[in-house]
Amino acid sequence: MLNRLKRSSCALLLVTCAQAQSGVRLKAGNDSAQAAHTKQQTIRQRGTKALESEQDRSKAYLCANAETGGNAAIGACLVAEGKTTEHDYLAYARSIGALLRLVLPETSRHKTAIERVPFDAGEDAWRNYRDQSCTSMATQWEGGDQASVAYANCRLTLTWNHMNELAKLYSDLWH
Repeated sequence: MLNRLKRSSCALLLVTCAQAQSGVRLKAGNDSAQAAHTKQQTIRQRGTKALESEQDRSKAYLCANAETGGNAAIGACLVAEGKTTEHDYLAYARSIGALLRLVLPETSRHKTAIERVPFDAGEDAWRNYRDQSCTSMATQWEGGDQASVAYANCRLTLTWNHMNELAKLYSDLWH
């Protein structure tokens, strides 16, 4: 009887230890899932902020005050504004890429962490297309002071349009 009681106690102790260990694993798994979802939310917020900033900027006449300085002043203003737009575009595109690479616990069976996704190559190609298209378009005014204004305005316009296209194409990443 004493032997059987000792074995029952040992068995009970083993079950209790196993339950405690699985509870720890479950809690760690929940912490991991929570961290992944928090990261996802942070990425979404960063991308949304960049997109909304540029959507607002695209509706404003950014260089109205530069008009009195002629084409050189307007060109310089557009170049400066283009730097802000490029910064926001990169933040938005990087957010999309990060969301595409993010491995969430519920998708981890189907997905592994990767450094580059096809989206990255697409964006590399798009930036090349934008720059080449704007260079080509600006040749209409080659030799004049309008070429730099046209090039800078082209980059802004194509970047804004592209960000809106990306917003439509990748809208499911924000849900």
